[in-house]
Amino acid sequence: MHLQVKTEISLFSDGELQRVLEKALEVLRKTPFIVQGTDEVFDHLTTFGCCVDGDKVSFPETVIDKVLGRCAREKSKAQEAPAVSAAPPPEVSVFTHGQALHICDPETNLLREATTADLAQWCHFVEALGITQRSHPTFIPTDCPIGSADVRAFTTILLNSSRPYLVSVYSAPMLPFFIAACEVALGSLDAVKAAPVFAAKGWVTSPFMLDRENIDIAMDARRLLGQPVQFGHMPVAGSSTPVTVAGALIQNTAESLAISALRLAIDDLPQNITGSSAMTDMRHGFPRQIGPDLFLHFVAGREMHDYLYTGNRRSHGWGWCGAGAGTVCAQSILEKSMSFGLATAMGARSFGVGSLAFSDVGSPVQLIIDLELAEYARKMFREVNIDDEHMGLDEILETAPRGGRYLASMNTAQFFRESCWLPSLCDFRPFSAWNNHPNDIISGASKKALETLAEAENPCSLSDEQRRQIQQISDDADALVQANS
Repeated sequence: MHLQVKTEISLFSDGELQRVLEKALEVLRKTPFIVQGTDEVFDHLTTFGCCVDGDKVSFPETVIDKVLGRCAREKSKAQEAPAVSAAPPPEVSVFTHGQALHICDPETNLLREATTADLAQWCHFVEALGITQRSHPTFIPTDCPIGSADVRAFTTILLNSSRPYLVSVYSAPMLPFFIAACEVALGSLDAVKAAPVFAAKGWVTSPFMLDRENIDIAMDARRLLGQPVQFGHMPVAGSSTPVTVAGALIQNTAESLAISALRLAIDDLPQNITGSSAMTDMRHGFPRQIGPDLFLHFVAGREMHDYLYTGNRRSHGWGWCGAGAGTVCAQSILEKSMSFGLATAMGARSFGVGSLAFSDVGSPVQLIIDLELAEYARKMFREVNIDDEHMGLDEILETAPRGGRYLASMNTAQFFRESCWLPSLCDFRPFSAWNNHPNDIISGASKKALETLAEAENPCSLSDEQRRQIQQISDDADALVQANS
């Protein structure tokens, strides 16, 4: 058996969500979406029933009815789906994330700009630690033209990892270079189309703006890869949306439904409801992605999504586990610990590791500390056996009459590694022992990070010819940017 966590997270009632939805629909009816689209995009929107006036796209009642009708159909399908039999809880895992322009140097704990060499070493480092999931590259190199930095990140990962990992395309002219590099690594264009690895989304700028660059990325990916268009938005409460949970939810719901109309018009696919992705820190005027206030925005967005698309409230694990601190310090450990604890209580079993300053700084030392937190969760959700061997009745009957001598028992020797948390960094010695030989988490993590970095090897298995071709593609991308600058 395993530990069962059934935390009920609830912010709004259905009646309150309906009231917010009605306000969001009022915004949708009265607020045009600025779309710097192509003739192809506008043809799709017009056919769907949207009103296009220059770059202003509005949504008449017939279009809103189509969007809400799709929500209702998706909800009906979700509710009619057969119940899934209980499965063993997933294993606790970690993933690296972030798109940082800076690294917290593992030797000095000071910030500096991240380079291609830093990203290459990071690839070796995380695989040496057994981490096989990466949602973003962690570092975007700064020692290359900014216009081709996304390609450089992707090719560096290809040349320094056992397999391709996700990088987002942020410049439409760079998409062909992503495809070419991925084709070399995977062996064929068909393999790229089946699993392109890189993300080619059109990112909406809140409120209600989709520029030509992002339209081109999404539509070019659709044309070249046969993939449906993907859109995303990351609203910042207090800056690009109202600061209140209710106000932000109204605007975010309206914007999500507008994006759904765009996707339905182009590919007959709906769009999730997205909550605020960051809060504006009113002391410093900078977006942050951690805090109790942002947590409420996160829950609000998830509840509205469930209300419209599934009809079932769920506890959504928030496994991103961010920290606002820019260097490894007491604040970063405090923030990470709080994030891990909250995510665990909500059902998360996969946790983001290695990033600081939200996602703007990558840190090998913080990653080592984060792994200690993940090991805490892994030990908590381990299998607990109640077979005869684990019960150890004979051991109890033999030992109990003689007093607390289980340290000397065979049962303890057999099961202590399975039963006990044996952390790498935390020190639980008594004060008298600790005082003579001080230890702290940060110095221990720094030592382990430096040792791992020094010993980690390049796990890339590509041939010399594949490596040469990928490097040439990266150089060609740089040359294109420099020629157009």
